Amino acid sequence: MDFETLAVALPRYAGTSPYDQIPFQWSLHIQRKPGNELEHHEFLADDANDPRPEFVKALCQVIGKKGSVLAYNSGFESGCLASLAEELTQCKDEIGNIQDRLWDLLPVMRAHTYDLAFRGSYSLKSVLPALVPDMSYDGMAVAEGNLAGLTWEKMVRAEAGSDERRKYRDDLLAYCKQDTLAMVRLLEVLRAA
Repeated sequence: MDFETLAVALPRYAGTSPYDQIPFQWSLHIQRKPGNELEHHEFLADDANDPRPEFVKALCQVIGKKGSVLAYNSGFESGCLASLAEELTQCKDEIGNIQDRLWDLLPVMRAHTYDLAFRGSYSLKSVLPALVPDMSYDGMAVAEGNLAGLTWEKMVRAEAGSDERRKYRDDLLAYCKQDTLAMVRLLEVLRAA
């Protein structure tokens, strides 16, 4: 699971301050059973309306109520979910269920893996190309979370033309999909070790 957020609210949404994280995008790669093919699901809000209700609704429909939810630095995702549960109280139980199922890959990587190519960093962007050489963020138009937030803001602005909006959308979807596929591939590396 990977969430993208924007720290600067476009129009201020109910119950937010200018420094609140507003989740606008998620990506999931689901493997129902070991060895099964991956299913990819994604959500990206495509207008300046408050994305949180649709974000949660779509996430809960896809993620279900059972199974582990793999994250890289699950504290971030859990924090986003907690904020959503505070604002969208009607979804509090479903959101809590997702939080309870979070499984963080980052501490496993820190405890069991090191490569000089990490250059002292366990960020996904450092670990991925070192352990999965055929995957990196090099050359991607959106290659990190802050840029994703800025790109989303540009995408939803009314003055962006349709071709420009489509490019921003494609770039955001590719980036978030890369993040969740990266976690799947890193887990495969760990299982094979």
